Amino acid sequence: MIVLIDDIKMREEVEFFSYINTTFADEEITDIEMLYEYLLKTDKQIEFLVSDYDEIEDKTFASKVLKVLTLARDARANIKLTMM
Repeated sequence: MIVLIDDIKMREEVEFFSYINTTFADEEITDIEMLYEYLLKTDKQIEFLVSDYDEIEDKTFASKVLKVLTLARDARANIKLTMM
């Protein structure tokens, strides 16, 4: 499964989790910790493609998302992270 995350999806927390919940429909994810826990327990092959990260004006939320994706990638072989 490929999950494209661009600057628009990371602009606001509500918008991001709405997108994540359409992508991972098997469980409702409402915050960063729940996303991390989900990624640590899933066996799905997931590749996150992060696009236009440098164009995000307020990187506060985006940096938290990127940290969680990096930690999950480092912890699980089925999680990939590509910066474009």
